[in-house]
Amino acid sequence: MKTIQQLAFILLPILLTANSFAQGPGDDKEKDDKIEALKVGFITKELSLTAGEAEKFWPVYNEMEEKMKEIRQSVRKINQELRESEDKISNDDAKKKLNTLFENDQKELDLKKEYSEKFIKLIGEKRTLKLLSLEHEFRRVLLERLKDRREGPPNDRRPHGNKP
Repeated sequence: MKTIQQLAFILLPILLTANSFAQGPGDDKEKDDKIEALKVGFITKELSLTAGEAEKFWPVYNEMEEKMKEIRQSVRKINQELRESEDKISNDDAKKKLNTLFENDQKELDLKKEYSEKFIKLIGEKRTLKLLSLEHEFRRVLLERLKDRREGPPNDRRPHGNKP
């Protein structure tokens, strides 16, 4: 199960990127908004947030997400640089980039710890613990929906030549 979740975590950005190339540039914002709305609904439902809890929870969650996004952008930048000049990178540069990646991992961990304390005050320990797994669960559910959409209804999946 963990392997599937890890695979989903890796494949989701790839699938979303590939899908965005098939659509026009104006569709990206709309697609991101739809995914964000699905995520909000999913987390709200799974955590059984009341209206009052949700009103306090989402600003804190969104603040954390913005900070996480900044860290992840730094990681993406390093990965892009590696793809573009992997053969040309010196050992010193490789070491610096490794250190930066480890520092970013630590920043993400520190941020999760910091915001976990905030979430505990808002929704308690049990739901905060559940929240930590919901991101991966949401990606898994989203990937399943994308897969189902691409495969079509079960009748459309029959090999050619097979009759019902």
